Amino acid sequence: MGANTWDDTPAATASDGFKPDDAFTPANDGFSPDAADEGFTGDFAAENISKHAGGGPGDGGCRVCGSDAHFAKDCPDKPPNSGECYNCGEMGHSKADCVNPRVEREFTGTCRVCEQAGHRAADCPSAPPQICKVCFQEGHKGTECAANRLTVGLQELSVEDAWKMLEDADKDREVDSIKKAILAYAKAYPDVTFEELEGVFREAPMQTYLIAKEQQVSDTHTIVNLQGKADQKYVVSIQFGAKPRRAKFAEGWPSSPEENLTRLVEAGWPMDRMVPKCDNCGQLGHIMKSCPEEKREKEQVVMSCGNCNEPGHRNRDCDKPRKTSGKTCKNCGSPEHIAKDCPEPRNMDNVECRECGESE
Repeated sequence: MGANTWDDTPAATASDGFKPDDAFTPANDGFSPDAADEGFTGDFAAENISKHAGGGPGDGGCRVCGSDAHFAKDCPDKPPNSGECYNCGEMGHSKADCVNPRVEREFTGTCRVCEQAGHRAADCPSAPPQICKVCFQEGHKGTECAANRLTVGLQELSVEDAWKMLEDADKDREVDSIKKAILAYAKAYPDVTFEELEGVFREAPMQTYLIAKEQQVSDTHTIVNLQGKADQKYVVSIQFGAKPRRAKFAEGWPSSPEENLTRLVEAGWPMDRMVPKCDNCGQLGHIMKSCPEEKREKEQVVMSCGNCNEPGHRNRDCDKPRKTSGKTCKNCGSPEHIAKDCPEPRNMDNVECRECGESE
């Protein structure tokens, strides 16, 4: 017999599949203070005005020269920085303007942990033990953690209970529940692989399909398999059919069941690497203030007016006559207004009959 193809199986009927944002990472509830719902009302609304305009220092204008046209940071009369640069130690400029490599200097401040002088908080002997952000154990960083990040923190279940959980989730066709059940089963049975699960699902048979897709993930993420091994090649997508349900799902889809099983050996789910990314050089492993490269100038977005196309102001502040978005008046042909605002008498020469298309 020849090799099977996806044509031997029914088309998918549900599930949008797995996307990198679905990775199992600690929940982020965001920040939504109750005060945010109060809005700007009452006396508070009256005070919610710009403090920039003012008559001098302390009135909201520039604290250097007193002008209300700019802030102190943009003041042309601002005296040059005569202090010491915190980056290189030279005089005459600030750390923000420094182009020199960082120079380590003796710390003469006070530790914010023990409030003793002579050392930084990072070197404090009284500092509490470091807590891993992955397994929440002491003594190592998240980037050094050897725990299986996919299953750490999950409830302990027996192999039988975890499989029952997976069967129930499969019947309900709930992608999130299926994924959680697969992870619970992987924790109870650590040697199970995506390839083995897909084979069992087809023999059962079950509704769930594990499809190994070619899919790009962010460089701050990595693809992790069920054993916690990072840097896998393919992304596992939970589907309810062997063929893509929509055209956009077809991109990166394996061409046959055999290819899918081969891919599943090198497949997993995306997770955050928990490694910082520098906003200056774009490399992983450090942040911008620790970047060894010269500070790069970021391209500034120039504000321009959509009405007159001139830079420096928005449409709402434009003092030029308003455009009509390329439209012209159907009555007189002027680009300055549209037909409903036309001051000219109605011109019937431009009116066409909706029935026959002829003009008078």
